Amino acid sequence: MAKYIQLYLDTDFILPIGVGDSGNINKYIDQQASRRLWLYFSRTTNNVIFDSTESNRANFVAGREGFYGDFWMHIENGDKVPGESYKYIELLDLSRIISKLRDWSNETIFTETPEVVLNFSTVIPVKARKVFAAYLEEKLGKIRSYSIELNNMLSSKVLYDNQTLSPSFGDQLLIIQSAGYDILMSTLTWCGDQFMQGDESFRLRKKGGEYLKEALAKMVVDRYEQSYHMLLPAQLENEYHYQMQFTDEWLKERKGDEDIWIDNFHYSNNLAKFYPPIQIDGKQLNLIERDSIRNTINDVSKYYRKNIVNKHLHTILVGDVFKEEVFLKDCVSVTSSDSKYTFFNDNALQEALGRYNVKYSYLEEDLVNLERIFRDKANERSRISAYVHNAEILASLSDGVQSAIREIDSAVYTVNKRNMDLKTSWESLMRQSKFDNASELIAQMSISDELTKSKNHSLDILKKIERKNALLIEIQQLQDVRPIIEAIINGGQRLRELNAKADDLKNLPGTLRATIQKYRALYPQYKEFRQQFDMETTLVGRRTLVDKMKELTMETMPVIDIEVIKGNVSVKLISKSGFLGMGVKKSIDLKLVLDKPLPCRGVLVVSPKVISCIPEGRIGVYTIDVDKGKENTVIELNVDLQTLGLEKNAKSLFIRFWPHEDEKVPINRFDISGSGTIIL
Repeated sequence: MAKYIQLYLDTDFILPIGVGDSGNINKYIDQQASRRLWLYFSRTTNNVIFDSTESNRANFVAGREGFYGDFWMHIENGDKVPGESYKYIELLDLSRIISKLRDWSNETIFTETPEVVLNFSTVIPVKARKVFAAYLEEKLGKIRSYSIELNNMLSSKVLYDNQTLSPSFGDQLLIIQSAGYDILMSTLTWCGDQFMQGDESFRLRKKGGEYLKEALAKMVVDRYEQSYHMLLPAQLENEYHYQMQFTDEWLKERKGDEDIWIDNFHYSNNLAKFYPPIQIDGKQLNLIERDSIRNTINDVSKYYRKNIVNKHLHTILVGDVFKEEVFLKDCVSVTSSDSKYTFFNDNALQEALGRYNVKYSYLEEDLVNLERIFRDKANERSRISAYVHNAEILASLSDGVQSAIREIDSAVYTVNKRNMDLKTSWESLMRQSKFDNASELIAQMSISDELTKSKNHSLDILKKIERKNALLIEIQQLQDVRPIIEAIINGGQRLRELNAKADDLKNLPGTLRATIQKYRALYPQYKEFRQQFDMETTLVGRRTLVDKMKELTMETMPVIDIEVIKGNVSVKLISKSGFLGMGVKKSIDLKLVLDKPLPCRGVLVVSPKVISCIPEGRIGVYTIDVDKGKENTVIELNVDLQTLGLEKNAKSLFIRFWPHEDEKVPINRFDISGSGTIIL
C-alpha cells in the first residue's frame, strides 16, 4: 500500500492527513491544536518570510494592509502579491506550509518522500486546481490523484458509522457545508451501490458566516462608536469583521441570556490603544443572532423542500458555521426532524478523508489529464442529472411495479385456486354430460373485488411505464441505473402476463356457460351417433362415427385403435421315451414375450391347421388367455399333446397370438414374430 499525504483543500484552509504503508491514518495537528493550514498570509517581522494564521483572515477581511487572502482567485489569475515579486502560489513555500507538511510527514509515519492525494472543494476553479497541483508536485511529492470530492467520502463515512442505515434506491442525503463565507448545499441519491450527485452544489453567497460572532462583533463596535466615533460609516463593515477574531475570548464565560463583559478592546487602526470595558445585553445578543440566522434558515428550508423528493436518509453538516449551536439546531429542525444528522468537525473530517484509502486507493491520475478529467466529471454529472432528478419517479415506479405484482399475483392465485378446483369438477361432470350439475358449479365461481382492484392498479402502473419509456431508454446507459431499469421493464412484462391470467379468470364462467349451451344443444345428435357406433361392426365405420362424436360432446371417446404390439413366440417339440423305453411322450414348450404392456386382452392360439381368426367358440383349438397390461415374458410353459386335446392325426401345429375376440381389435395391431409352427 502506497504512502501518501492527503489534503482536503477548502476555500480558506488545507486539512491534511497521512496514510502509511499499512493503511494507518495519522491526523495533522500543530502545537496550537489546530488541524488547519490557513490560506491567509501576512509578512513576519523579519520582512522576508510570510506566515499563515487564522488571525490573518480577520485582518484581511477587515481590509488591513499587508494581509493577503482570496488565494484561489489569485493563483487562478497568476497574480503577484501586491508590492512583491512573489506570486500568490509561492506563498505556500514562503509561509512554510510546504515545509510544515514535509517535516510532519517525516516525523510521523513516513521514511521517504510520500505521494500526494488532493481533494478539492467543488467551489475551487479548475484552473486554480491545476496551478496548485503542479506547484505541489514540484515542491512536495508526486500527485497520486486529485478528482475525488469530499462528498463522496462523507457519504461513505456516514454509511460506515451508521450500519443500521440501509439505503434503498432513490434515498437521499442532504449535505450542508460552509465554505468561507458561503454555504453549499448538495443532494446525493442512492443509485444501487453508491450515492450520486446530479447537480452542482447550490451556493448561498455570504450566508456562511458565524452568526453569533458577527452579531457580537457588531454590537461591540456599535457600542464603542456611540461614545468615541472613531470610524467613518464606510469603515464599519471592515471593523465588524476585524473584531470577530476576538469573539471566542469574549464568549468564553457566556451562559444563556446572561450579559457579557468586553475588555481589552482596540480599533484595527490603532492597535496600541485599549478602551474601557463595556457590558453587552445577553438577551439582545441572542435576539440579534436569531434574527440574522432566520433568512438563511428559510433558504435552507426552501432548498430542502425542493430537492429532497424521496426518502431523506441523513443530513451531513460541515463547516465552522455549525459550531454555533443555535444555527445547527435551526438547520436540523428544518431538515432532520428525525435527528438523522451528523456534524463533521475538523477531526471527523480527517477521519472521513481516511475513507479514500478504503474506496479509492487504487486510483492514479496524471496531471496532464486534470482539466479533461474534471470536464468529464462535469459532463458525467450533467448526464446523470436526468437520472437523479427522476430518481423519485424511478423509485416510485419500481416500488409501484413490485407492489402491483404482489397484489395481482395474490389475487390471481386465490381466485385461480378456487375456480380451478371447480373447473376440474365441472370437466368431470361434462365428461358425463351432466349439464345441470355443471351449471350449478359455475354459479359457485367467483371473481373477487381484490382481483378487479389489483388489475386496475396494474393497468395504471403499465401506463406509467409506457409514459416513461423514453426516460428508461435514455438513462439505461448508466451502469448503476441499469438494474432498476431492467427490474421495471421485467416487472411490466410480468404484470401483462398476470393481467392475461386475470382476464382468463374473469371470462372463465362465461366461457364455461357457453360451452354447456353448445354441448347441451348437440347432445341429442351425439346420442344418435353413439347408438350407431354401438351397432357398427366395421373398424372404418366406427372410426368415422368417433370423428363425428368428438365434435358433439366432451365425453370420453371409445378406443378403437390399439397401439401396435411387437413380440416373439417360440415353440419347441419335446419327445421323451416311456418306461423301459416303451412308447414316446411328446409335448411342446411355449414362450411369449411382449415389448410393451398389452393394451387389451389377448389370446395365444394353438391350432392343428392354419386359421385367420379365432374360431367361434374356440372349437378345435387350444387357447391361453393373457390379461391387459401384461408385458415381457407373459407365457412360459410346457404342454403335452394330450393336454392340447387336438386332432390325434394332426401332422403340424400352428401357434398365433391375437387380440381377444371380444375386444373388436383388428388382428394386424399385433406384430408377433418367431417360430410359430412345428411339425409333429
